[in-house]
Amino acid sequence: MNKIIWISSFPKSGNTWLRYFLANYFFNKEKIFDQKIIRSIQKFPDDLNIFEKIASAKDINLNPYNISKYWIKSQELMQIKKGNVAFLKNHNALVNINNYEFTNKELSLAAIYIVRDPRDVIVSYAKFKNIKYDMAIDHICAKNLLYFKELKKNKFPKVEIIGSWKFNYTSWRDGIPDIPKFFLKYEDLLKNSYDFFYKLISFLSGILNFSINEEQLKLSIEFSNFDKLKEVEKKIGFYENVSTNPFFRVGKSNNWKKQLTNSQISLIEKECGEEMEFLGYL
Repeated sequence: MNKIIWISSFPKSGNTWLRYFLANYFFNKEKIFDQKIIRSIQKFPDDLNIFEKIASAKDINLNPYNISKYWIKSQELMQIKKGNVAFLKNHNALVNINNYEFTNKELSLAAIYIVRDPRDVIVSYAKFKNIKYDMAIDHICAKNLLYFKELKKNKFPKVEIIGSWKFNYTSWRDGIPDIPKFFLKYEDLLKNSYDFFYKLISFLSGILNFSINEEQLKLSIEFSNFDKLKEVEKKIGFYENVSTNPFFRVGKSNNWKKQLTNSQISLIEKECGEEMEFLGYL
């Protein structure tokens, strides 16, 4: 049975914002602001304990790409509560490594992908990671299959096979053509949150067979407002933030124009130009 609706993106593209909106729409029954409402939508793989039961941490530490052996098995073993559908947030590319798929049409009901201008991703990513723009560009334009690995004491290693910005986006755009997909641009959400979130909920209503609750939709937009989340983080922090820098930093588009040099911009546009043009960024 199809179970998973993926919420996917390259890092720092608005995935958490989107996750807040969906968590408020589907799970905020109290109709009050709760910063931790997004716990209703888990992250794959690091919020799940399944990997600890089926995988070898030594195996993955020796070769992070070995995480691919356990992707499908972990999804098959998930115990989904309150129905037979789960939203899962991730930054993985929809990739196949050594004949091990990230996911498949038997386990996936649909996919939602949020994409952001890679020039703005560079700025946000570099500020969050506290690295120079050139290093961020190296990551986002990587020729190899880029991975991130996070090690915490007494925790199973978190590994995400991300790839470049271009690879990550096109992998979800072109992969598993048999499942319905919905693509959102971060910039469109900034311009008109209501219209584009309404389109997203309409997409999901057709898959999950529910009627749109406009009151809940408006409430979800209000509680997911970037400035509100930024203000709350400033007061009490954001429990998912593993950086010393703010997670909710600016929340605007075209910030790259003031931050990047002409040579940096040219490099990004050369590496990602075809996809950027397709998406209307060029």
